[in-house]
Amino acid sequence: MTGAMGQLVAHRGPDMQGLWSDPANLCHLAHRRLSIIDLSEAGRQPMSDASGRYVVTFNGELYNYQDIRRELEQEGHRFFTKSDTEVLLLGYIAHGERIFEMADGMFAVAIYDRQQRSLLLARDRAGEKPLYYMQAGNVFAFASELQALTAVPGVDHRMSEGALAAYLLFRYVPAPATILAGISKLIPGHLLKVEADGSYVERRYFAFELQPNYNPSQAHFEKYASEVENALIASLKRRLVSDVPLGVFLSAGIDSSLACALITKRLGHSPRTFTIGFENDAESEHQVALRISQCLGTQHSQYVFSASDFDAIGSQIGKFMDEPNGDRSCVPTYLLSKFTRESVTVAISGDGGDELFCGYGRYRGVPQAMKEPCWENPRATIGAYFDRFLAVFGIAATSEILPNGWRSIASLLESFIPIFQHPGRDVVNGLRQLDFATYLPGAVLPKVDRMSMRWGLEVRTPFLEPQVMQLSSRLSGAYCHNDKFAKLTLRQILGKYLPSDIVSLPKRGFGMPASVFINNKEKTAAELDVTRERILGTRFFSERRELVESLMQKSGQNINSIWATIVLGQWMESFPVKL
Repeated sequence: MTGAMGQLVAHRGPDMQGLWSDPANLCHLAHRRLSIIDLSEAGRQPMSDASGRYVVTFNGELYNYQDIRRELEQEGHRFFTKSDTEVLLLGYIAHGERIFEMADGMFAVAIYDRQQRSLLLARDRAGEKPLYYMQAGNVFAFASELQALTAVPGVDHRMSEGALAAYLLFRYVPAPATILAGISKLIPGHLLKVEADGSYVERRYFAFELQPNYNPSQAHFEKYASEVENALIASLKRRLVSDVPLGVFLSAGIDSSLACALITKRLGHSPRTFTIGFENDAESEHQVALRISQCLGTQHSQYVFSASDFDAIGSQIGKFMDEPNGDRSCVPTYLLSKFTRESVTVAISGDGGDELFCGYGRYRGVPQAMKEPCWENPRATIGAYFDRFLAVFGIAATSEILPNGWRSIASLLESFIPIFQHPGRDVVNGLRQLDFATYLPGAVLPKVDRMSMRWGLEVRTPFLEPQVMQLSSRLSGAYCHNDKFAKLTLRQILGKYLPSDIVSLPKRGFGMPASVFINNKEKTAAELDVTRERILGTRFFSERRELVESLMQKSGQNINSIWATIVLGQWMESFPVKL
């Protein structure tokens, strides 16, 4: 079973594979490795400590592993490899679960203690790396992708109606739920300990809590921007450590431009940069990205998305997902990752900058649209957000299509209310906190992880570093945006390195633009027709045929709902087991 599970995620680790079985036959671990640090056989996983008591399988990177290693060596620990995996393992032996609070990294980790016969699972703070788990009888299984768990024998996998309702509302399924009943995602910033009898306890070790409690001023703004800049430089310095070629995703956006500017101007590197554009789209960013690369002196490459790409990739993107993700930028991210992987194995991105430093236009739109402060009517704020500003199917349509599944979603929306109940808090800070807990780990980071790992490309973001996140938690609303610009803090920093006309450009976003759908109307309509048949071919919808027409009818109300429906059909048809 373990070997079969490993094969289903072979694309995540094309360089090495490993299996480990507990002599007591209580635990079996499999690993697929994408070699980034210590390319030798010494870095093979699963990895044991010298005593043989602890065994680890680790997906991701520990960026501050060199600092932690030096501290452990001073404490008398001896290392046999140069890998960050061994640092994480010995760090756990030395510090216990506190090692995850010390870690700057993206990770999904499992550590088995042969003496205690217990298993510890851990996931990084923001949810950059995925971790699924399930319990079936006396078997507890976990994996980096949902499809791997279909190799567990004797389980009849069925879709969850509540999770499907969540997908229609959000275009993803928020943790801890998954699209399949009986399988969960470990919440970002959480640990889960499984005992020998199968019982388990979950606890949180990190939460993104906003504490903007000072009066803004120009002097404080400049000091704050300087602190953010220094934290980003320190973060990038650690994320540039690699034993394989490394490059940078570069768009016309503030986040990736700032990362690239700091790498070139402050850290003295001349990285390769990669961007993607859209054919016949006036808003395409690739020409501005080219100019930025010329200003910064990078070796630049670009790929222009065409109608043929939409035909080739748009008709099968759902097949490349372990769980459906209706984010329209999955397609360009898939192509950008493929294009980038032809030259490098690691890429720096700007993901997380929008949530942390107020990049989305909707952060200004919500308070402008509300007739009363958010803390006086938080339900109305939440409703407006998912109906108008982050709309897929919307609340009314979702509850009508899947009324039984809607109950769990209504409960989830109620759980968001406390975020907006702080009297006097700027609504933008409530929205940032909501997006960090939902949209970022639900849509953005899975998109980057799944599309890049399909090509064996590791993507690292400097914004999801503990000190940067801590500084973001202190971000005053006045430093977020004004009537003209968003991300004021990051623009303040970037203005030191790029011309003002570039720094002042509005945010365009990386999703497939409306022009792609307008230019491919016939293809989109044909794909929707195929989607109806794909959905009807599942056990879930064949038993609920009356829902299908309602779903298809309401899917045409906006680009997001159209695309989410197409992706859902592709995913259903390609999933390893019949649902």
